[in-house]
Amino acid sequence: MICKKLKDEDFKILYDFFNNSYKINEEIFNVVKSFCIKRVYQKGECILKEGEIEQYSNVVIKGVVHQYIVDIDKEVTTNLTPAGLGFNSLVSYVNQVPTEEIQEALTDVELISLKKEHIEEILKNYNEIGILLYRLHEDILLDRENRMHLLQYRSAAKRFKYFYENVERSKLIIQHTPDKHIARYLKMNPQQYSKEKNIFYKSL
Repeated sequence: MICKKLKDEDFKILYDFFNNSYKINEEIFNVVKSFCIKRVYQKGECILKEGEIEQYSNVVIKGVVHQYIVDIDKEVTTNLTPAGLGFNSLVSYVNQVPTEEIQEALTDVELISLKKEHIEEILKNYNEIGILLYRLHEDILLDRENRMHLLQYRSAAKRFKYFYENVERSKLIIQHTPDKHIARYLKMNPQQYSKEKNIFYKSL
């Protein structure tokens, strides 16, 4: 991991990410900007390892992040986060306990990151940040509930349909993520995923 200087176009991605959940004014955004750092990872590099404690909230500004756990030597994908969307290991972040999740750069990745302690410092002076965080966490919970619902379907066709139509990040995931990783995310093998995706697109 290396740190780089943030550019105006990086902050534009962060601003759009915030405003998708809750519109914040320029004064507060400038305060948030002053605490942001840019972290850069090469393809295959770990962003967070199992057993570490999550200290950051992140928005991807380039590439795709793969979040997964290892269950009896098998990778189980918990999330895929392409550019323009946010992520962290939420349980570890909130409770400050070691994570079971691994975060990996699926491609070369660039992140805007905010430390938990800095977010809490901003909250002391700007109540509006609390509203923003509330809206962001609502969106995170909705996204995770939608994914939980799609995994209830035994039919692979229904899982793909629900993913495409109800999981907000689905279009970005499909656009930027290799099929084999989306297949794992949807609990399919690559051939099954390719078949269901092609059938669904033909029906549009």
